[in-house]
Amino acid sequence: MAEMMDGVARAVSLFFRIAVVGLSVAAAVVMATANQAFPFNYGGAVSYTKYPAFVYFVVATVVSAVCSAAALYLSVFKATPEWAVALLDVMTMGLLFSAAGAVFAVRRMAPLYLGVAGADTVAGRWVNGEFCHLAGAFCWRVTTSAIICGFAAGAVSVAVLTKGARHRGKH
Repeated sequence: MAEMMDGVARAVSLFFRIAVVGLSVAAAVVMATANQAFPFNYGGAVSYTKYPAFVYFVVATVVSAVCSAAALYLSVFKATPEWAVALLDVMTMGLLFSAAGAVFAVRRMAPLYLGVAGADTVAGRWVNGEFCHLAGAFCWRVTTSAIICGFAAGAVSVAVLTKGARHRGKH
């Protein structure tokens, strides 16, 4: 029975590790393709490259995908000590959580920096939908990529917890 539970925990962990790689790449691609020209020449165009936090997001999600793929490889082939996989897992979690947090924070504060009318009041922020009323397509991609990144962070957390569950019953 214990061996079967170990197999189930390993399969769940591997499934979520694969999901992390895919979600991290998807989040990076969605953010990297985020750009939009404003109508009526209002400030020109907006792109993820104009925001250092968004550039960090793309770099962090790509690095987390690489770390997660390495951890997946090492988990499958057990070619290294467990601490290496644990280190890669921690790096992946840290990068994904910080990247998602940075994007949500910048997305929330962007109207104040861009001088969007009504953005300085609580009612204005809710009614105007932040800067999304000006850059809807850009905002949609930014929000989507941050949500995908949040799911990737949750997936790596589940992968780590299920991996650890295999070893808890062996004391």
